[in-house]
Formats: sequence, structure tokens, C-alpha cells
Amino acid sequence: MSIFRNRDEILSHGNIEGRRTVLDILEAGIEAGDPYPNVRKAIRVEGNKLYVGTDDFPPGPLGFVPPTRPRTAPSIPLVFDLDQVENIYVTGGGKAAQREAKALEDILGDRITAGCVNAKKGDSIYLDRCEVTLAGHPEPDEESVSGAQEIVDLMHTAQKGDIIFECESGGGTALITLPAPGLTLADIQELTRVMYLEHGASIEAANAVRTLLTTLRLKHSRHAGDATLIMISTAERAADALNMNQRPHHMGDEYEYAIYLLKELYPCWDEIPEAVRQHLLRRDPAYGHLRLEEWFDKPHYRIRVMGPEYMVNAAEKRAQELGLDAGVLAVSLSNLESHMVGDAMGQIAHEIERRDRPVRAPGVLLMGGENVVATGPNPGLGGRNSEFVTSAARRIAGSKRIVIGSADSDGSDGPTPNNGGIVDGHTVKRARAAGLDLVEDLRTHNTCAFLRGLGDAFDTGILRTNVQDLRVVYVSGRE
Repeated sequence: MSIFRNRDEILSHGNIEGRRTVLDILEAGIEAGDPYPNVRKAIRVEGNKLYVGTDDFPPGPLGFVPPTRPRTAPSIPLVFDLDQVENIYVTGGGKAAQREAKALEDILGDRITAGCVNAKKGDSIYLDRCEVTLAGHPEPDEESVSGAQEIVDLMHTAQKGDIIFECESGGGTALITLPAPGLTLADIQELTRVMYLEHGASIEAANAVRTLLTTLRLKHSRHAGDATLIMISTAERAADALNMNQRPHHMGDEYEYAIYLLKELYPCWDEIPEAVRQHLLRRDPAYGHLRLEEWFDKPHYRIRVMGPEYMVNAAEKRAQELGLDAGVLAVSLSNLESHMVGDAMGQIAHEIERRDRPVRAPGVLLMGGENVVATGPNPGLGGRNSEFVTSAARRIAGSKRIVIGSADSDGSDGPTPNNGGIVDGHTVKRARAAGLDLVEDLRTHNTCAFLRGLGDAFDTGILRTNVQDLRVVYVSGRE
């Protein structure tokens, strides 16, 4: 079955053949973002031996090692004698955490002693050996906190020689929120609302602040102790992507950087809770980044099993199978205002249509990444993917050859019940006939509602991964 549950509705109007092509490419890409198959490739059991890692999925050190203190790379694979391992635990949180944990359940079976995983509300629970807590995202909720506490409690039972598999992916910052002492869930919710939603901070910037306010996210090494910790990671960014919010070299520590973000880059310092401001000003290392000595001499590892390049590469392959000239503009085109990117892509689509560049028609341009929407205090119903395509619709109005679609790999476009959508040269005309005001809906960030009014908002449900968004700009050949 198609991941687009309203596929028939999407294909009932407009540029039907172009829409079918865009849906086909989106579907191929998003399905490739599932981490389950790669976990099965990376980890295996043969007899009484557990093998962790392959040449394609090598285990690496948990954190960064400065060049002045080199660490010998772990062997590939890591090999464990299961007769000598008393307990195996599975923990984690994130939109892909259940899929990673499911693979571990299918690999390890009853060798798993216990497990606790936090997944996003709206997902179904399908793990057999791990307890699952459905928690809040993008804003954390009470279940985010209670589930995170269960994870910490379980990790604290592990002893030297035990193995903890930590299933990690995007969304975990909200889904496993355990506030530091002196902070409340309400404090972190307010910080998230103000910085991320209202001021349009990038997810990297928002997380640079939020991780300093909690005791678990990216700090699992402090709770695993001397047990063997193996982090199974579904990454939101490509392996070679630049971090656009990397701390400037002149800033002393992560706390100084967080304060800079809140005061200068996304000026909202005076709008966030006083308790958050005081916590950041204290600069307590207990809640900052892991220090080298906390993990360097411990058997703590990380395996990256999934990232956005898998999704974009699969979309490119499918486009080529369809006989299209396919170009990847960027695997991680991120942190820009979505409406501006949509407008630009509409203009580039016309360049393909008129001049056969940067790809030749029939052709597609593909983009991964995650852009932003600064909603302000009273937004309508919208998200970054719906805003992208709605903005593009203005530029491609009247075209008989252009179709543009965009969806989030996790199944939901921000705080909306839908997952982006699709537009073509008929969209603006259909909107006018339906009494919809495209310009006003863009201004008020009401773009999901706009697309729903046209039958052009995607309905996918939870997709159980998180490798950011996939955007497809398609131009058919000349008639």
C-alpha cells in the first residue's frame, strides 16, 4: 500500500500525471529512511557470539576525541561472548527508536532482559520485549518525563559486562525530557514554544539550548556507568553535512553559546522562563556536554545506521528509473525560511521549464534538509513543508508542466495533522475558485489548512523514522 493514505484524492485533480510521478519519487525516498534493515545488517548473532558493526556500519567512539589524545579505533565488528553477558537492555527515545528497537528484538529475542523506549504520540506500540511510552513532540509532555525517568532507572541497574543498546534518533530531545533540578517541564515547554516555534530557531540551535536543561539527552554515558553502551543512531543530518549552528571558536563553552543564541541570534532571552535563564547562567558542568574523561576509557560506542542521504539517494534512483534527468540540489538544505525556499524553487522550476537547466526536462530536482517557520505568537495551522509548497504555488501558477511536493520523513509536518503537500500550475486557480486566500494563509502560516481545503495536504500517519524532509521539483517534457 502507498504511504499516502489519501493518494486517490491527491490524484483526482490538477496535473494528474505529474502528481503521480512526484508521489512515486517521494514514496521511494521516504521508505528508504527506515532504519530497521540497516540495524539488521549491522548487528547479528551467530551461535553464542554477538557481532556489532560492519564495514558499512562501523562502530565508533561515543564522543569526539581531540587529536592530542588519539584513541585506537574499535575492532570491526565488536564481538561479545553471550555466555559471559548476563543482561542486555534496550533503551531509547526518538521518532525512529521503535524501529531500531524492533530490529534488536528480532535479532536478540529472549536474550533481551528488559527495555524502555519513548516514541511519539500517534504511533502504535508494536514492541514485545520493551516497554513503550508514547510521549509529546515537538513540545515535551508528562509522558516524556515519566518515560525518560524509567529509562534512567533501567540504565542504573546495568553492571560491568552488561550491554545497553541505546536507540537514538531525531525527536529524542522532546521525547526523553528529564528536566535538570530546579527546572520544570513547564519551563522547557515554554522555552520550546518561544525559541523554536515563535522565533523560528533551527532544530540544531533549539537543541543546543534544550540539551543543557535536561539530564538524559546526549548524556547516556553518565547513566550507563561501566556497562557496555552501544548507541544505535538514526541521524537527522547527512554524515558529511556542515553544522550551521556550530559554536564559534571564540566562545568558551556550550553555555555561553546557548546564551548567545537566546540573546543575539534568536532574541528571546527576556521571553523565556527566569528559571531557564538562571540555570544557563550557573553553567553547571553536570548538565553540559559529556567530558572526555566520562567516556574515553569506557566501552561506549556509537553506530550510525541511517541518515538523510539514504532517503535522497533512493529518490534519485527512482527518478532515474522513471527516465528522468535527476539532480540532487542538496542532501541537507536547511535552516532557511521555508517560504523563501519555496519561492526560489518555483523560480528554478521555470528555469528548467524554459531553458533545460540545471536539469533537462523531463527532470526533477531533489532536496533533503529541514527549514524553519517563524510563526509568531498566533499562528494558523501550518508547517515547513506545507509552507514551502504553498509559497512555490504562486511562482508556478499557470504552468502545465511543473509539480512540486514536499513531505517530512517522520509523517507529520510540524504541529499539524498532515505531512506537507503538493501543488501544480492549477493550484492558484483552484484556490480562488474555492474562496481560499493563498497570500493571507502564507502571512498567517495557515498553509496546512490551505492545502487541506484543496485536497492537496498529504495524509501519511506516523512513519517511524526521522531523516528530515524530502522535497521534489518536477518538470515534465515538452508536449
